[in-house]
Amino acid sequence: MDDAVIVEKQGPVARLVMNRPDKHNALRFDDLDRLVAALHEAEEDDDVRVIVLKGNGPSFCAGHDYNDALKSYGLEPAADGKKPRRPSQRTRLLRDRKLGMNYMAFQNSMKPVIAQVHGHCTGVGMYLVELVDLAVCAHDAQFSHAEQRLGLAGNTWHMNSQILMYGAKKARELMLLGNSFDGPTAERLGLVNLSVPGDTLDAAVSDWAQRIAKHPRDALVTGKAMHQMALESLGGAAQFSRGYVGHTLGTNLRFEDDEFNILRNRSQTGTTATFKQRDQRFDDTE
Repeated sequence: MDDAVIVEKQGPVARLVMNRPDKHNALRFDDLDRLVAALHEAEEDDDVRVIVLKGNGPSFCAGHDYNDALKSYGLEPAADGKKPRRPSQRTRLLRDRKLGMNYMAFQNSMKPVIAQVHGHCTGVGMYLVELVDLAVCAHDAQFSHAEQRLGLAGNTWHMNSQILMYGAKKARELMLLGNSFDGPTAERLGLVNLSVPGDTLDAAVSDWAQRIAKHPRDALVTGKAMHQMALESLGGAAQFSRGYVGHTLGTNLRFEDDEFNILRNRSQTGTTATFKQRDQRFDDTE
């Protein structure tokens, strides 16, 4: 087993560190499972009062590992190049239900979670930042919902949270256009609490973590439980049960001949080239 997730403890602060720097911390499904297991361990550790989520290397998290996702969903062509049999709805729903539960674990963490964001933050990285309690980022961090350019036109996992965070119109803009934006813009939108120069990011997060850790343990978990109940009254729990069904439907689309088919392009030119073609298509306004 590799060290895709590292846990560091310093006094009352536990740091969950995504550790695939050469992949900009793109998460495989197993990595996300491990990240959630580490989150639960920190919740159960009475010495831990605050949890920091961060990434090693040049980025916080560049989303799901696309190659791993295709394999997990049974969409990878066979060794002989033959098109794989389409996975059953049962298989897809089971996989997506587990994925939704992993996202919900961060929203429902008993202890405060602070996301420390630098570099690229998209896909699952974006979802985690949207779901945790607090977020601090570097000015030059780059956020986007560009994963919607894979053929999806609106995130389904936690749409209630996104509408509450951004407002309905802005949420739809972020999903449909997929434009990238920096740290100060993320602060203005309400995605992060604070944007700071990159060389002060560690110190800013540590300061907040230590200040929060001064609260009594029971006060922290009780306050979070009440916050969670308030979110649930606004659809914070229902969004995940709807979300996993929506994800199964939304990632099982038929592409017409005049549309950008990312699966077909990937088989012809590879993943990296396909992502560049995708962005060129959407960024070209002529």
